[in-house]
Amino acid sequence: MGDKFQLIHDVSPGTAGWTVKVVVAEKFSPRVAQRSPTKYQNLILMDSEGSTVQATLYGQNITTFQDELILGKTYLISNALVKETNAEYKAKSGEMQWTISGRTRIRRVEENNSNLLISTYSFTDFEDLPKYMDSNVDISVIGIIIDIKPRRIIQTRFGKECQVQDLVLIDKRFDTVLLTMWEAFVDNECKYICQNLKKKTCLSISTKADSSFFIDGEFELVEEFKSWTHTNSEIIDNMISEKHYLTSTPSKLFSKLSVPTDEKDFTEIKSIQGLKTVKQFFWIKGRAYVKVLNQTYWYMSCNNCNKISSENYGDIYPCVFCKCTDAKAIPRAKVYMQLTDPTGYINATAIGNPAEYFLQSNAEILMNQTLIPTAESMRLSMDEDEIFYVKAIVQESSPDCKFEILFIVNPSQIAGDKNKGKAPVEHIGEPIKFLEPTTKRSLFHSDTDDAQSSKKKCDKSRIEITKKNQ
Repeated sequence: MGDKFQLIHDVSPGTAGWTVKVVVAEKFSPRVAQRSPTKYQNLILMDSEGSTVQATLYGQNITTFQDELILGKTYLISNALVKETNAEYKAKSGEMQWTISGRTRIRRVEENNSNLLISTYSFTDFEDLPKYMDSNVDISVIGIIIDIKPRRIIQTRFGKECQVQDLVLIDKRFDTVLLTMWEAFVDNECKYICQNLKKKTCLSISTKADSSFFIDGEFELVEEFKSWTHTNSEIIDNMISEKHYLTSTPSKLFSKLSVPTDEKDFTEIKSIQGLKTVKQFFWIKGRAYVKVLNQTYWYMSCNNCNKISSENYGDIYPCVFCKCTDAKAIPRAKVYMQLTDPTGYINATAIGNPAEYFLQSNAEILMNQTLIPTAESMRLSMDEDEIFYVKAIVQESSPDCKFEILFIVNPSQIAGDKNKGKAPVEHIGEPIKFLEPTTKRSLFHSDTDDAQSSKKKCDKSRIEITKKNQ
């Protein structure tokens, strides 16, 4: 980037006649200030030594510079307003902040400094994504876009309608991940991707502070992916044609999650009773019981998104939720139960494979049976402790969270010494059985559906990229 210009740390309030060469490292979505109607947009600029500074545009300057300061491009900037960052924001935003206005001089430089920029990112393999389901860690991923689904409208838990669109990405291990784009990303990035889908566009994503996208970025890693795509084009084309990535198994998704083997790593139920928000996922060691026998143990669902359907079993129909035009109506198991440990209990729902594992049956049998459940015809309770991965879900109608069991692990299946801390799910005895029913039994089903599940498939990796000001 050259060394005849000042570096970011050389510029402070009062510095005169400075010019800094920078790369636009991050460009956030415009937002509205909390205490005023003023609109602002933040950017992160990086110099040749990797130092960064936050720059801000306000009001009409956002529109004025919307075609300037492009993500990943290099610029000479001078005469920005420089001021010290408020003490409470220094840890996040740095010592200094720049304000870019009409008086700021900005000149595009035709240099490719993408490799400098990308060197600040650490990319996560798709197979490792489940490890971050229970954290707010910023991650970056890179992959080739092989499919894109129709855009659809969803309603958030706050009642707001949003447009979303799903992309399917593949990495060099031929693992796939489902990326959900929200709102403006659908109008902009998804539109471009649709137009260039056959080119197998390379997309790199970062969730640092906000969502940043590099589409066919000009750096070496992209060229490596392009070369790999060309070499393996026949395999990738077959995957696109067969679309097996739409039916990937839960065991594969969770194969990299670490199951606790030390008792202190499990969450006590008493600590999450009456939970409002905070942590979303928990490991619990305990037992499950069916306390309410008169419940429906299945519901008819879309085979693509698992949302409830009013169609008859086997019917092909256009799903109003996922917009799939050839969705198939299939039954899906579910059970409402009580999960207990020595400290207390919570009520929880298991849907799909975890429900079949607990009930020792499958959805089709559950749909066809009308016998009153007994201990002889179904499993009403567990005789021994098992391990549950539980998700807490915020409810609109109640201040307390509801709980869903994502999968169940039998402790006897975990290999390795307990003193080693945690055992990856992939080390569970072969074959992996923690999501599979071992016998088929008859169950009662009533005419009243006690709940309509809005549970999305837990058997696909999913990243959700959303505007932070939504």
